Amino acid sequence: MNTNLPENSNSNLPQKHHNSTDEVDLIVLFNYIGKGFSNFFKLIGRLFEYLFKLIIYALKPIVIYAKIIALVMVIAAISGYFIDKNKPTIYGANMIVKPYYDSKFPLINSISYYNALIENGEYNDLSEIFKIDLETAESIKSFDVGPGPESETDLMLEYEEFLLSLDSSTVSSFSYEKFIERRDIYSTKIYEIKVEALKNDIFKDLEQGLNRVFENTYSQSLLDRRNKVYKFEEENLTTSLNKIDSLQKVYISVLKEESKSQSRKGITIGDGLSFEKDKSVTKEYELLNKEVDLRVKLVDLEANRLDGIVLFETVSGFQNIGYKVSNLYKNYMLTLPILAFLLIYLLIAGLKIIKFIKNYEG
Repeated sequence: MNTNLPENSNSNLPQKHHNSTDEVDLIVLFNYIGKGFSNFFKLIGRLFEYLFKLIIYALKPIVIYAKIIALVMVIAAISGYFIDKNKPTIYGANMIVKPYYDSKFPLINSISYYNALIENGEYNDLSEIFKIDLETAESIKSFDVGPGPESETDLMLEYEEFLLSLDSSTVSSFSYEKFIERRDIYSTKIYEIKVEALKNDIFKDLEQGLNRVFENTYSQSLLDRRNKVYKFEEENLTTSLNKIDSLQKVYISVLKEESKSQSRKGITIGDGLSFEKDKSVTKEYELLNKEVDLRVKLVDLEANRLDGIVLFETVSGFQNIGYKVSNLYKNYMLTLPILAFLLIYLLIAGLKIIKFIKNYEG
């Protein structure tokens, strides 16, 4: 027993040494983690300190020159008030239209052309286009066109219609969000036209001129082509109906002949119970069903033709009296003081930067 004791003691030494090494490694690891967290929080503290100093440096010129800044802003506000009071009142009106047969392209191009005429002072051309007097043309300030009001349901239906036009391999790559993101002014079906002018009662006079925009050669050719297709289909349906009517007359005459010749006789078995021979099978019932089907198609065809018989539809016309246009960025009583503050602040900051550069010695 005494000889084995030293051996057992020696065998335990490596295990104890291994455990102590693991403990040292863990302590070193925790020290590294602790230092990492400490450095991270120190960095966050320095960032907040620098941010605080930056805010103080930014506010310092405002506090030092507060009286001068306030005086300049008050003068700018008073000046803006008189400018707003003396500037002419701008009136606006909106018109909502639904173009067909690609007439939206001439509409958008024409609106850009009208604005170019206004910018260049070509009011004579504007007067001739809209058939208005020169004074009325000179009162027009701007034209604008954009997508009309659209509900979420309208957009979803348009998205489903768009998916039907794609092949199966492309459908999965076009999500609804991607479809909405890629829509532009040419993607919508309803457009809103906005006109601004110095007079509030001229907008109805502009409707006829805007309506003539849709009457272009290309759109008219598409409409004429469509009407020819509908006319051809209508003639085919009418011809088929005439043929069916002729066949019905033939079968009616055959039935009359069969009735006269008494080709169908009955056999009576007591108490009025009788059996009849099967008469010759005719197509009269089938022809009647075919006639009904063709007449339904003819009605649907006419309804579809009437649904797109015009180049555009006016969903909502211009108001008789326009509304006052109030743009926040054109409110000089508000914008001038803000601009004055920014200019003074930039001037003071620029002077301080120049002074720092002159005194800087590296």
